[in-house]
Amino acid sequence: MGQGRGKHKDFLRDSRGDTIHPSTLEVMHELGLLDALLARPHEKMHEAGVEIRGRFLKAADFTHLPTRCGFIAFMPQWHFLDFLAEAGRRYPGFHLRMETEATGLVEEAGRVAGLRAAAPDGPFDIRAAAAADGQQVSAVAPPAGLWGRRRCAAGACGGRGSC
Repeated sequence: MGQGRGKHKDFLRDSRGDTIHPSTLEVMHELGLLDALLARPHEKMHEAGVEIRGRFLKAADFTHLPTRCGFIAFMPQWHFLDFLAEAGRRYPGFHLRMETEATGLVEEAGRVAGLRAAAPDGPFDIRAAAAADGQQVSAVAPPAGLWGRRRCAAGACGGRGSC
């Protein structure tokens, strides 16, 4: 059984970016979801650059990537997450629990075996989970050894210099 979790009742908030990268679009293709995803309103960016004194300087060209989609798609994140939730509901073993917060790790024999979570109806353990909390302070990533301090491009972290 797979479970996802969300701390809120819905995905409607502007807490993260709205980009869907070519590698993610490739995964959507592999899952058979790409056409349905791209049927939803979105914008495409095939190249990125800057304009200086009226001259465009290309910094990146996504059309040459070895993926089906040589572009970055722009779509509000809540639309993308709603799309994934709808796709997941087709599978009987998929359960999305909203208003649920990861509070710690379930460890067995020195290995991470799942997550501890809290929901309005009480605490519970999840044995197979995707913890996509995306927060600057995660309850589960550091104890699991999943990340350290990462450096970000200038301005990408609101001037903090690290993610």
